[in-house]
Amino acid sequence: MNSEYYQLPIALMGKAVQKMDVKNPKVYGNFLAQSYYYVCHSTRLLSFAAGLLKKDEEPHFRRFIKHIAEENAHEVLAERDLKELGMSPSDFPHLPETKGLWEPQYYKILHESPLSLMGYIIALEYFSSVYLPKFYEAVKEAHGDKASLFLKVHAEEDPDHTEKAIALTSQLSPELQEVIMANVIQTAKSYAHMITACGESAHPQVAPTATA
Repeated sequence: MNSEYYQLPIALMGKAVQKMDVKNPKVYGNFLAQSYYYVCHSTRLLSFAAGLLKKDEEPHFRRFIKHIAEENAHEVLAERDLKELGMSPSDFPHLPETKGLWEPQYYKILHESPLSLMGYIIALEYFSSVYLPKFYEAVKEAHGDKASLFLKVHAEEDPDHTEKAIALTSQLSPELQEVIMANVIQTAKSYAHMITACGESAHPQVAPTATA
């Protein structure tokens, strides 16, 4: 399964980001906070999946272990960017839309296949490689280099990660590829919902005051 199969669901993520009011520090700060919350689980998900792979899945096990090192402490980047904005993750609630992004992955790893995590990885990293470079430039212009390190790192590193993930997935059985593709679609939709919620929760609607 090559990259063209993933383009349509990933476009949902791109459209959501293109609509984000990145110049608004509260909206961008909320995005960084939600990124912090779900990225905290990246190495944990990889570790969980790797531990459940069988001995005859050794190449995939080794790839997951290597990916753990590549993703280590990436949530710290988002935290540092927030600090440059004068904020911290605790300034923003962990949105249910964000939990809807990472929480299902633990279930899928345990009950579908450890390799189902490839759908989550492909969605996030393919999105990063296609849409983050332009997003990064817009954020850098609005908030400066020191507040956009998280985006910079992922825009630069994820194209290589994406190629490796798609190459690994193309070697799997058709049945596993279907499981992975379903996760790509679910992850893409969940991420788009999270992005939309970042803007909505940064601009909470005030209920009208009741009149006598």
